[in-house]
Amino acid sequence: MVEETKQIAESVGVLGSLGINGKIFLAQLVNVSVVMFVMWKWVYRPLLKVMDERAKKIEKGLSDAQESATMKLRAERDKDLVILEARLKAKNIIEESQKAAQIQGETMIAKAKAEVEKIVGQGREQLQRSKAVMLEEAKDELGGLLVLAVANVANEKLDAEKDGELIKKSLARAEIGRL
Repeated sequence: MVEETKQIAESVGVLGSLGINGKIFLAQLVNVSVVMFVMWKWVYRPLLKVMDERAKKIEKGLSDAQESATMKLRAERDKDLVILEARLKAKNIIEESQKAAQIQGETMIAKAKAEVEKIVGQGREQLQRSKAVMLEEAKDELGGLLVLAVANVANEKLDAEKDGELIKKSLARAEIGRL
């Protein structure tokens, strides 16, 4: 039996002893090569091309995202600078407005004081004039009373009793003249 197996193995060869048929093996080798070529030509290469394009898109997206992040930081920094500048301008405007308002207020106060002094001066002048007129009128009236009193005294000065009556009459006339 051992010898028979040897003879069969020698007639079939090394591949035969392993249970491999050379013609079928060669046909399968050609089939696998054709399938590999077809897969490489119409599947693997287009797949690699699509994967490369996708990788480029991803890289571009990442670079765009990084650029966007950089631009966002710049925009935020610029925004902060603009806000700071606007605040400084607003502060300057407020300070200038306050100074202008203070100056205007002081000017208005000075004008008001000058106007008050003018009015007070005019009032004093008018008071002086009125006082002078009143004194003049009082002098005229007093003079008239004295003339009247002297005339009455000169006409009727006879005794003390008549003097008293004369004074009472003069005073009565003077009061009636005032009314």
